[in-house]
Amino acid sequence: MKPYLFSLALIGISLTSCDEAQKMATKVKATVKKQMAKTSAVAAEPLPDPELLKLVDQTPDGIIFRKDLPFPIRFEVNTTLNQEVAIRVIESSAISQNRMTNLKGLQTTVNKYERSGDQVRYTMAKSIFTEPVSEGADADKEPVIRQLAPPTRPQIYVKTGGSWKSGDSEGIRAVLLSKQLSPSFDYLLVENALAPRPLWFGKKRFKIGDQLTVSDKTLPMLLAGNAIGSFTLTLESIGNVTGHPCGVFTITGNYKRKQVPDFDGVFADEDISIPSGKIWLSLLYPLVLKQELVTIQTLHRSPEGGPDIRSQGSVKVSLVRDWKKL
Repeated sequence: MKPYLFSLALIGISLTSCDEAQKMATKVKATVKKQMAKTSAVAAEPLPDPELLKLVDQTPDGIIFRKDLPFPIRFEVNTTLNQEVAIRVIESSAISQNRMTNLKGLQTTVNKYERSGDQVRYTMAKSIFTEPVSEGADADKEPVIRQLAPPTRPQIYVKTGGSWKSGDSEGIRAVLLSKQLSPSFDYLLVENALAPRPLWFGKKRFKIGDQLTVSDKTLPMLLAGNAIGSFTLTLESIGNVTGHPCGVFTITGNYKRKQVPDFDGVFADEDISIPSGKIWLSLLYPLVLKQELVTIQTLHRSPEGGPDIRSQGSVKVSLVRDWKKL
């Protein structure tokens, strides 16, 4: 799960006058601001953007996760993914014996995505792995930081004739990569918050403590692709991610997916259990903007031209998407 909405629309009950309805709307709006400011202070998060806060649809009966607002044409998404891993990795190939490695440390990946209509730019800004200092080591010993991959120049994709193709005029690799990703590009857009999720909440208003089961046909709310599994979500609070108003849910469950792509052209089979975690869902658009998850993962990757890689173990995931309309 890579992961995962407000105009105050108060329509007074038939016995409520226009003045009373206006007073109620003002009161509810003030309550929303107070709740979100309190959540932000506790979590050391920035305050919600005042202009976005005006779009929150909340009444005394609860909040609605909106999907009626026009999705922006131009926006950017700066994504920071931290994965604290304690896993076993097995590599194998046709010309070498299996090699098993126990891997422990923190993998950090920073990506930038930009979308303007039918053009998408993807840039990998950072990819590093930090090895923990071993127990009993000298107090002044520093963690070892390894660069997994150098920053890349922007990869440009343009939608033409109903399919996404490389907009890069240089390099055969970019052209080959775009051909490889083209059948999965809509998946990549949804999974990376570059397009709205095709399925979202209904018209029900949610209050703190309300619970939701996501499974079978409703899984596209949280997962793109051919996923199977089930999640239990409980609305814990109203918060924000870099100023963007969100509903904060606790989450537990598990899922499986096959041939999950990334922008580097690597496909993986996933079998993931989430015994505990939180997920931040936008209150303005069908988007997953943040995840803090404790997971048990089994992954299988077969990079083209590379060894077959299988990994299994515990991974603490922290994913933050700074999603900004331009």
